Amino acid sequence: MEKNTTRNTYEKDKGGATLFNGEIVRIPATKDFMFKNLFGVNGREENLKWLLQAILKIEIDSLEIQNSELQRSHKDDKLGIVDIRAKLLDGTIASVEMQVRNENNIGEREAFYICKLFINTLEKGENYNRAHKTIAIVLTDFSYYNRKEYHYIARLKFEDCKNEEEIVVKCLEEKESELLTDKLEVHIIDLAKFRKMEKTKGELADWLNLILGNEGEIKMASERNEKIAKVNEENKKLSSNKEMQDYYWLEQMAIYDENTKISIATEKGEKIGTKKEKEKTAKKMLEKNMEIEEIEQITELTKEEIKKLKNEM
Repeated sequence: MEKNTTRNTYEKDKGGATLFNGEIVRIPATKDFMFKNLFGVNGREENLKWLLQAILKIEIDSLEIQNSELQRSHKDDKLGIVDIRAKLLDGTIASVEMQVRNENNIGEREAFYICKLFINTLEKGENYNRAHKTIAIVLTDFSYYNRKEYHYIARLKFEDCKNEEEIVVKCLEEKESELLTDKLEVHIIDLAKFRKMEKTKGELADWLNLILGNEGEIKMASERNEKIAKVNEENKKLSSNKEMQDYYWLEQMAIYDENTKISIATEKGEKIGTKKEKEKTAKKMLEKNMEIEEIEQITELTKEEIKKLKNEM
């Protein structure tokens, strides 16, 4: 009798897709096209509501998915496009995006997006206090800040007074204010740190395991949470779609091509001699949105020198 050599196990390819017997059964939601289709299209408002509830730790009655393009004040302004933008029933605006590449600007990027979103909540001539609360959420597939937790929240907060001469002797009757405003809030979810955790608990962890495509954890989460089970089935159904698989393979080929260019550039970098030649090479790489660490490695310029070149462009 011929031995059956068929593999009846799940395995991951380099792009993070789950394969079963060599066929794609799950494209992870770390891919922005899958993330948008699972959480950011009309008809899937419930999916987004459940994800936001797990991140924000609030109850959401309902929400409306809006156009993800941020309105420009002037025609020459930088265009901003988030992955997902939603308006909650109470008027709160929430944006969610998946950021896989570390472009060394996540703080500035989120500040830009939240400011654009916040401005757009006001009509011309309206009083500032009518602006709606605005929340920017980004899931990063890399670690950027030196923080202990994988989910961190940033707000506009007052610093403690460090100059004794400025402290008013008279005590406050109430608790001292901590926030400049409670209408701006940024959530950063570090998936790279989350991956390093051996045992994860809680509803947010269940959603992150689903987004990452961690099959064993998804199975257990689906058994105890029907919301996870529903989105899991949608993820698998979308992953079996030929158009979605084509998107995935095209993206993987683009990544392969970019890595090949980096490899060639690295070899050429060994022949780059003068400072001027290094700066010229670095500018070309910046134009292709290559990461500063990669440019640093290839050209041997410092991060400060590369950032200065970027600012001059």
